[in-house]
Amino acid sequence: MHIKTNKIVSLLVSLFFIISCGSSKKDLQLENAFKKYLSTRNIQYEKNDTIYSKYYSDFLNDETKNLIMKNPNLKANKVYVYQGGSKVITFCVYADNGELYVAETNKNGSAFLTEPENGKIEIKRRLELIFLGAFKLENKTIKNTRYEKTPRKEWYDCNVGIVKQDTITIVEDYRTNKYGSYKKKWLTKTLKTNYNLIYQPALKATKFKNEFGFDSYFIEGSFNFERDLKEEKMLELINSRKY
Repeated sequence: MHIKTNKIVSLLVSLFFIISCGSSKKDLQLENAFKKYLSTRNIQYEKNDTIYSKYYSDFLNDETKNLIMKNPNLKANKVYVYQGGSKVITFCVYADNGELYVAETNKNGSAFLTEPENGKIEIKRRLELIFLGAFKLENKTIKNTRYEKTPRKEWYDCNVGIVKQDTITIVEDYRTNKYGSYKKKWLTKTLKTNYNLIYQPALKATKFKNEFGFDSYFIEGSFNFERDLKEEKMLELINSRKY
């Protein structure tokens, strides 16, 4: 019994050492990247609160932007469109700052869209997108985290998607404990999904400051009209689910 206890203690110590070393290595890499960021801006690095409070937030934003823009799979700051639902069309912009912006409009009788003609739909008037949440990108996997609210309840959701060529396929949906988290909530169900956001190169997204002073986007142009009956049935199933 004593020997087994010693083995367990030894294992825990080794595990702590490995985790600590990994964390220290990551922190060191981040610190070196911060030094390089300051150097390119002719700012002398000093390890004090003033330097970090003044420049570190901009550095992290810069790191996020570089990570997103260098990814060959995602079309950052461009427009993706989801048309699988039977009543609405959804427009998405994955911005280079790690934020997701979305707008929805009716398919039929929309004040913003023309009726399909020769396989295309035109945006009749400027369509503004709103901030929906944040996203994290790792190679071909993208995760969106967002806050949801109805008159009776509120919750936090995460979508998991696969990015390839001109399509983002959302494959999972689950709840999280808090906003900004990509970690699945304990014992919550993971809903398997399969719906596609299609990149539309003829749509142009323009960044602007909205009436509250926050970043947003508006879109103009045209896009290819598509309809997927399988996706429509799947969306109906998602909307009818009970937690």
